Amino acid sequence: MKLILLLILFPMMLFGGNVIVNVKGLICPSCGIGVKVHLIKTQKVKEVVLDTNNQRAVITELKNKTITDTEIKTAIKNAGYELGKGGIKRASE
Repeated sequence: MKLILLLILFPMMLFGGNVIVNVKGLICPSCGIGVKVHLIKTQKVKEVVLDTNNQRAVITELKNKTITDTEIKTAIKNAGYELGKGGIKRASE
């Protein structure tokens, strides 16, 4: 059990956590540039990968940083979008 827990937590300690955000209306990569920019401006995000087929943004947090749900919602809103039905899900959930 301890080994399994270590295998799950170790990558998060090295790279930060992953957050999946459903973004309503995110249908093309160029439209999502604003989403990336606003999330990276929080200085808690290492990378944002857009999945336009599923209208999602996958956020990789910086090591030892955690972006809050409020910061995510604000960044999405400032980019001109809103959260989709799936909302925000963290890799640990």
